Amino acid sequence: MRARGQYRKATLIERYVKQLSELNGVISCCVFELQSGKPIAHAGANPGASELASHGSTLIAAMTASSRALGFGHALPEAAISLGAHHLLLRGVPRNPGLALHAVLDKASANLTLARLQVLRMDALFDEAQSA
Repeated sequence: MRARGQYRKATLIERYVKQLSELNGVISCCVFELQSGKPIAHAGANPGASELASHGSTLIAAMTASSRALGFGHALPEAAISLGAHHLLLRGVPRNPGLALHAVLDKASANLTLARLQVLRMDALFDEAQSA
C-alpha cells in the first residue's frame, strides 16, 4: 500500500506525462528512475515504457560520463537531440531527484525549440504541488 505522499507524487508524475504526451508531435514519453532504469509513468505509442526508460538511462549515463570526463561537473544533463525522423528530449524531472524524462517527438510535426520551452513551462506543476 502506498503512503499518502507517494500516491500524490505518482499521480502528479502521471499527470505530467499525460500533459507532455499531448504536446504537438510527441509520439511517446516516459518518466523513469535513473538508478534502476525502471519506468514510472508512460504515455503515447511506441517505443514503450521499458524501452524508453532503458534507452533514456543509457543516454543520460553516457552524457554524464562525458560531462565528468570534460570537467564540466556532475549535474544531471539535459539534452535535445535530433535524429533522422525524430527528436529526443532528455532531462531530470523537477523536484524529483533520481527521476528523468525521455520524450520522442516526430520531427515532421514538432518544433524542437518550442517543445523544449513547453516542457520547461510544465515545471510549474511541481512548484504548485509543493506549495499546496
